[in-house]
Amino acid sequence: MKKLYIIILFFIFCGHLYANECNQIPSSSSKNYIIGYGSLMEKESRMRTNKSAKNVKPIMVKDFKREWGHRSNRYKITFLTVSKKKNAQLNAVYYPLSIKGIIKLDKREKSYCRIKLNNKKLQFFNKKINLKNKNFWIYAANPKKIIIPDNQHPIVQSYVDIFLNGCFQIQDKFRIKNFAILCVDTTYGWSKNWVNDRVNPRRPFMVPNFYRIDTLLGKKFNFYFENKYE
Repeated sequence: MKKLYIIILFFIFCGHLYANECNQIPSSSSKNYIIGYGSLMEKESRMRTNKSAKNVKPIMVKDFKREWGHRSNRYKITFLTVSKKKNAQLNAVYYPLSIKGIIKLDKREKSYCRIKLNNKKLQFFNKKINLKNKNFWIYAANPKKIIIPDNQHPIVQSYVDIFLNGCFQIQDKFRIKNFAILCVDTTYGWSKNWVNDRVNPRRPFMVPNFYRIDTLLGKKFNFYFENKYE
């Protein structure tokens, strides 16, 4: 009975689309790479979770769509996500990560589902890469659960800045003309429900232990996450 309950919860969380491929543990003999398309594009944001994730390379991913559609009720924000979409494509970065590092990153991205990509869907900006025994993983959403920005859960500038700063870092490092423009053009769901929170970020990315602080206070005070932003 307990096993059945766990399976039901798993289907509810990931949706039937990714149920058989969500957060698989890679083979110990394989080389594994994470594809970052949002906050993981930026070096500083990426390295907050994994210090070894300093060096990344550009990549194009086919048949996946990036859009504003992943909601955080805690911080009243809509984040970027990707989902399977035939003939869509997006530019991103990739970097190697150990199995231990992947499990750690799964905790950061726990509201997403890490899925393994078909290597035929990958392009490496005119470079030939030996893909033998290499796995590429991306954190995705069920397309049926995409929730677009609204007035209560807008796009926030502090997150946009992290995303596009990462795009410019790649553009400058690899001298890829218009890479940042491509980031914008291959992202869908841009909305007038967009607030400039640069002075007081809704999600305090640079505050040490911010998530632990908010979790603690959220448990102690049921009104904590309803406090006004100023």
